[in-house]
Amino acid sequence: MTDQAAEEPAKTSDERKFTYEVLKANCMNLFHVTSSTFIGATIGKEGGSYSIAEMQRLIDEWLKKEVKK
Repeated sequence: MTDQAAEEPAKTSDERKFTYEVLKANCMNLFHVTSSTFIGATIGKEGGSYSIAEMQRLIDEWLKKEVKK
């Protein structure tokens, strides 16, 4: 299943869902982010299954957040 996630193109919100762990294991190939960025962007979302597009949206939203000092 890990290889399938890396090869699956982003389509629509109705696309196939993958477990959090599969997406995390392939975060560099799928989302071009490190595992630490992926983990930070998905705190509280660890137990679910997500499409690639859904996870990309979560990561993008997290990356746009302002850093608090």
